[in-house]
Amino acid sequence: MPNPLQFSRLVHLAALLCAALAWQPAGAATPAPEYRVGVEAVDYYPIYSAVPPDNHYRGYARELLDLFAARENLRLTYVALPVRRLLHAYRAGQVDLVFPDNPRWETKDKPAGIRYSQPVLQFQDAMLVLPKRLGQPRASFRKLGFVRGFTPWKFQDDIAAGRVSIHESPNPEGLIRMTLAGYIDAANMARFHLKRLGRPDSLMVEPILLPLRDSYYHLSSIRHPELIQRFDAFLLREQQAVKALKDKYEL
Repeated sequence: MPNPLQFSRLVHLAALLCAALAWQPAGAATPAPEYRVGVEAVDYYPIYSAVPPDNHYRGYARELLDLFAARENLRLTYVALPVRRLLHAYRAGQVDLVFPDNPRWETKDKPAGIRYSQPVLQFQDAMLVLPKRLGQPRASFRKLGFVRGFTPWKFQDDIAAGRVSIHESPNPEGLIRMTLAGYIDAANMARFHLKRLGRPDSLMVEPILLPLRDSYYHLSSIRHPELIQRFDAFLLREQQAVKALKDKYEL
């Protein structure tokens, strides 16, 4: 048994050890939590783009999400996957967030309990055709173009019946050129891509193929509804910064 002097020294050493373990440098920050964001491995720039060989994620969505992470002290890792694989990864819990998402997309295969953010960006899901083809019978539009990876679910019945065939391009610019050349009859894209190519009036919306209406991109999560709540607050709080990003990308 230690004598009183030895015991006092042992108590003092124990106190020093506890203090050393508890001590942190002044101003030391708690490490930012990290989350995996599932994104589509397609080229839909300027909204977003992630293409081989490096699948580097860029565009408006990237800057918006990076700004959210900076404001909220988060770390986001972007995981670019083909659309079908992205849905599988979502169901399997391999990603924490997904962008873009919409409650109307892939409703049969989606897992339950998804929390969607407030609208991030408005767009019009439209089929564009050459001006001379406006008003032609629907049956005359047999070859439809989509960006590779997008699912033409609104035309599934026509595809199954053999009334239309789907032709893909790696990006919207390719669809524009295919339509202008007459290789396809109509293309699914937003009109701002025409503006960026300096051809704003070269293709027109044909509502007989797809009724023109507003739709929205959302951020979504199954596992972290609290992040969606924080993202909604960020959108409200940072309206000026969000507008500046939209202006930068001409959206």
